Amino acid sequence: MKIYVTGDSWTKGDGLAYPELESWPSILGNMLGAQVYNDAFLSGSNAHFMYKVIKHLKDDFDLYLIAWTHTSKFTFYKNDNNHDVHFNTILKNNFYDQQDYYKIWGRTLFQVWHNKLYAFKLWLQQIIQMQAVLERANKNYLMVNTHSNNLDQWLAPWPNFIDSVKNLINFNIMSDEQIYAEYEEINYYVKLINTDRFYKWNQFYIKQLKFNEVGSDKHPDAIGHIAIANELHNSVQLINV
Repeated sequence: MKIYVTGDSWTKGDGLAYPELESWPSILGNMLGAQVYNDAFLSGSNAHFMYKVIKHLKDDFDLYLIAWTHTSKFTFYKNDNNHDVHFNTILKNNFYDQQDYYKIWGRTLFQVWHNKLYAFKLWLQQIIQMQAVLERANKNYLMVNTHSNNLDQWLAPWPNFIDSVKNLINFNIMSDEQIYAEYEEINYYVKLINTDRFYKWNQFYIKQLKFNEVGSDKHPDAIGHIAIANELHNSVQLINV
């Protein structure tokens, strides 16, 4: 069996001494007797994951594992070298974060252009689109959340919705009718998602597990990656029966 995996630094194994051996995709591959191509990216965005998965649909993988990241990450491509450049809220990038153009644009991006409501809705659309493409290609897949993305807040029932998302929506410019329309739109998207192929939808995300932390970014240690692999193992086995 050949497995394609994408995700952010938690999937890549940032902070591990030997990420190619100790990251949870590698451990999971060993448990399943499978070959694993770990195509995760440090600070990679969900849009970037979509690009990479669709690019690799033509390859002969038996399973695609997508570990979604924060909705607050963005990817752009430099016009002089075609490098993918990732932006996160702490504006950390191994290659570009000392460059003025990265810092200035990054601050503008998050101060002016990042809208939590629309970022969440776009992510739901990305899930729908990714599932549609994978299913059309007759590919086995499993999705999981690495971070919470405030899913439980966004999916609160209407009587609790306003209080639940009051720190995520700009109430100053929205009427109750507009907020209800957003609630309806979110729930419409959720109905289009195949939650059977999303590991413990709105119940689990990888960061929930308790880890010993390594590195300044507080990523899981090698034992933590074993715990992640163990968590996902049974579901991956069932999908491949």
